[in-house]
Amino acid sequence: MEMTIERVNDFDGYNWLPLLAKSSQEGFQLIERMLRKRRQETFQATGEAMFVVLSTTNQVLACGGYMKQAGQPATGRIRHVYVLPEVRSHGIGTALLKKIIAEAFLSYEKLVLYSEQADPFYQGLGFVPASGEKVTHMLDKTPFSHATQ
Repeated sequence: MEMTIERVNDFDGYNWLPLLAKSSQEGFQLIERMLRKRRQETFQATGEAMFVVLSTTNQVLACGGYMKQAGQPATGRIRHVYVLPEVRSHGIGTALLKKIIAEAFLSYEKLVLYSEQADPFYQGLGFVPASGEKVTHMLDKTPFSHATQ
């Protein structure tokens, strides 16, 4: 599937309605929470980024980003990853996560995330189950960097 991944510099520059509607229908509040907090969590500071995956017609197909894990300066937290249901299993989520991981590891030694639903997806990208406050998966930079060489 043809797509582009771009960094979000202005949340208001995208049509989030399809992601918001579909995620809410699926019972996920992450997109609604992201959009509600977009003035406080802008993903513009050093060690932060938000990305969107766009179709050839500029429809937002997916999003996700990373930021610093509170209280852990060497750890990044992957946030707000969502792919529209109708385009899942087309490599969009994998491409997005590879972009997030590669860029986040420029700032962090370890990445964590919280997901109750996507365990096989994240484990397929090298994440291992982990525990902690709002943490279900972890990826260490050292084994990851050796696996990509």
